[in-house]
Amino acid sequence: MIPNPDRRSSSATDAALREKLAEAVASETRALTQLEHAHHAIEARDKSVAVSDERSRQLLRANPFGILIGGLDGSVGYVNPPLLSLLGYAQEEIDNPAFTWRTITPPEFEEVDRKAIETLLATGSCPAYYKEYIARDGHRIPILIGAALIPNLEGGRDFAAFVTDLSQLRRTEEQLAESRALLEKQYAEMEVLYRTAPIGLAYFDPKDFRYLRLNDAQAEIVGKPKEEILGHSVTEIAPIQGLREMFEQVASGQPVVNQLLEGELPERPGEKRAWTVNYFPVFSPQGEVQGITAASLEITAQKRAESALRQNEKLAAVGRLASSISHEINNPLEAITNLLYLARHEENSEKRNSYLETAEREVARVSQIATQTLRFHRRPGKPTHLTASDLIEPVLALYAGRLTNSSIRIKRSYRSKDAFPCMEGDMRQVINNLIGNAIDAMRSGGTLHVRSANLVDHLTGQHSMRITFSDSGIGMSPETMQRLFEAFYTTKGASGTGLGMWISKEIIDKHGGRLAIHSSASGSRRGTTFQLYLPTTCVAI
Repeated sequence: MIPNPDRRSSSATDAALREKLAEAVASETRALTQLEHAHHAIEARDKSVAVSDERSRQLLRANPFGILIGGLDGSVGYVNPPLLSLLGYAQEEIDNPAFTWRTITPPEFEEVDRKAIETLLATGSCPAYYKEYIARDGHRIPILIGAALIPNLEGGRDFAAFVTDLSQLRRTEEQLAESRALLEKQYAEMEVLYRTAPIGLAYFDPKDFRYLRLNDAQAEIVGKPKEEILGHSVTEIAPIQGLREMFEQVASGQPVVNQLLEGELPERPGEKRAWTVNYFPVFSPQGEVQGITAASLEITAQKRAESALRQNEKLAAVGRLASSISHEINNPLEAITNLLYLARHEENSEKRNSYLETAEREVARVSQIATQTLRFHRRPGKPTHLTASDLIEPVLALYAGRLTNSSIRIKRSYRSKDAFPCMEGDMRQVINNLIGNAIDAMRSGGTLHVRSANLVDHLTGQHSMRITFSDSGIGMSPETMQRLFEAFYTTKGASGTGLGMWISKEIIDKHGGRLAIHSSASGSRRGTTFQLYLPTTCVAI
């Protein structure tokens, strides 16, 4: 069978067509695949953009700083919540096209905004600068604002501005300015007080106690110009015993308060002077002593006046005693005179000897009175240990005549026989004042109870000797009790100095003791009780 040439030609054509069709299908398939990949890529990109946009929105909302996105023409595209809150506007008000960032800018800041826009266009950003916004309620908000250009959807350029609220900083600055002004005012006042204070003020180095500063009053105390004092040690300027120990105490952190300092200064040799001093440590923030401040009040004249007052009171006490002593001595002297007269004219030797023996006893009585008087005025250089009866009985003996003439009975109760330390002369002066006052209060007679006991003072906690004098006299009014220890206060008129109780209290204070008073001017318990508490341990007197 002979092949048909037409059929062979047709088969070849079909094969070619099938091949082309296969290629076309493959090409379409590839195109569809690429299109599908492209579609997936677009979807992924859109999703990524959406996520990015959401992240950006979250960052804008969560940013603690104010953020404004707007146009250079004044339009506002976005304001984040912190800036909305700062301005006091609602989102709907910001979305209104009539709202622009220029409308919330005060006119005086238009020029700085214009220059900022020029910089923004020239460089793409502008550094932060100061301006103010007008809040919805009209008050002004100080801000710090910086900006950068960003592209917009229309192919143009907008800007993103970052806003920092300076209100708190402004308030802080104002408060600091007020505080600074107040401190400067107080410093100026303190400076005037420091310079013009009538007491000596100074500031010292805590290590070598050099003068770092002092006022005119301190320079006057020292007796030198300030220039010759500054930089020198306080012990060099004032070589007074005990002063260095005081400064060492303060340098360790312990103040010296109301201490008496006595001594001589080189500029006025031979003159004993006295000061009341207060030294305080000045601490650093770390708790270290960085300086010593000092206040010194010269009391030399006061001390001299007090010494004169004490001497006057001593003389007054001597005068009061002299009256009693003269009475006590006069009686035995009269007896001696009479006895000697009788002895001279008595022929009977036995009677004559009896008269002479009696006269000798009276002479011994006079000698005893003289001895007691001398003991009263003796001033030992150091404390003496005495019992309560040792102190009281000699004084009662000196007042024996007045007590008898005034019909005053003495009731004694010495429950303690223990001795305690005291300055004998000073304490006898106190006892003399208390007994003398009791006698004066019992003009019509009465009873004076004298007691002593050892106990613990409930106020001080010290083991003390309590000496009590209780009279049945006229008592004291509340006003008299309140003013009893005032110098020159007296209820005795011209016969009183008003110094006895004042000096008595000072003596008791020097002994570390105290004096309690109870008095009534009416009723069945009328009278006055003085309770003298003296420590039984030795004190620096």
